[in-house]
Amino acid sequence: MKILRRFLSVFLVLGALVSQASSAEADPTNLHVLFLGHASPHHNSNLYYPILREALTSKGVDFEYATTVDSLNTDNLKKFDAVLLYANHGKISPEQFSALNEFVESGHGFVPVHCASACFGNSPDFIKLVGGRFKSHKSGIFRASIVQPDHPVMAGFSEFETWDETYVHADHNAQGRTILMERVEADMREPWTWVRDHGKGRVFYTASGHDERTWNDPGFQKLLLNGIVWSVGEPRRAEWELMRKK
Repeated sequence: MKILRRFLSVFLVLGALVSQASSAEADPTNLHVLFLGHASPHHNSNLYYPILREALTSKGVDFEYATTVDSLNTDNLKKFDAVLLYANHGKISPEQFSALNEFVESGHGFVPVHCASACFGNSPDFIKLVGGRFKSHKSGIFRASIVQPDHPVMAGFSEFETWDETYVHADHNAQGRTILMERVEADMREPWTWVRDHGKGRVFYTASGHDERTWNDPGFQKLLLNGIVWSVGEPRRAEWELMRKK
């Protein structure tokens, strides 16, 4: 079984590299997203990126995959409508954060997923950008509850049940933030999925996504699709929808 899992991991990594190399041939009518993962078996973005790419490419979203924070530079970010972060990177340089922050402030999207709220602990401004920081977790099977059903991100989305890590967050930044879903446990209501306005741009975050049980769930894939489309802003979304109809 271990040998099979290693083979699968290598196969999917090669697939990710091929998709990255062919990003220049991406459909120009699609949204273009930088998926920033990492080279680690924990929160294995090398395995989960291909799952999301397969699910969303046909729905109008193209991805380019990277595993180093060096991808957060102004010249590279010019190619994208949004950045999706799913990784455990420990540090970000002032220049890298500035590039990401300016990218979002200028009207683009930022989609931190699950462990992204634990990234870049050396940057308080990054934590403010996300809207909160991972504090602790246990695990279990649960269904996060929608609390803002009329928000555009919730359109066509239904609550889904999955095994996942039960994140608790700290350092909340309520400025410009709207909580869309909560994880309810006894009398605790933990913010789970939220959105933020940041300058002219938008941030979408969800704490879901520990492993393939969630990444393979159509409900989770729909949530990320809606979050990405919302994050790029109304002008870009309207342009994308018009091109998709042609």
